Amino acid sequence: MMPGGCMNPEVTFRELQRSDARRLHEACWADQNRAYVEMMFRRAFTLQNRNRGGARVAVVNNQACAFGLVTIWSQVAEISDLVVSGELRGLGIGTALLGELTRLAQQLGSKTVEIGARVNNTRAIALYERVGFVPNRTINLRFSTGVEDIIYLRKSIE
Repeated sequence: MMPGGCMNPEVTFRELQRSDARRLHEACWADQNRAYVEMMFRRAFTLQNRNRGGARVAVVNNQACAFGLVTIWSQVAEISDLVVSGELRGLGIGTALLGELTRLAQQLGSKTVEIGARVNNTRAIALYERVGFVPNRTINLRFSTGVEDIIYLRKSIE
């Protein structure tokens, strides 16, 4: 079993590469346009270049299949945009990627990490609680589909 509980021994993790754009678009963001993917990549590389975060991808059979981003804020690191390709969900890849992102936050000096989820995304919330995150606050965020409640969960990583 891999760190983080991943059951698939062929999963590896690495920094995001520009060449991942097409595969991640197909595997993780098929419902988004190319501009969205380009924005995600710009954000990730900007954070990385400023030493304020970065992105990690999970790779199976030499193909990027999952993505997650860490942003270092003044008091906390935020994990966001965690997504696993639909056909690979439930195999522990998200759990293992969450561990990778937490380690990145720790390496960048953060002592606390948080992650948000729509309150109706019970599967994600259960995952976050299973790995030690606890509910911290709920906020309303405006999306293109309307206003939704987002729960933020936190975890100490000292």
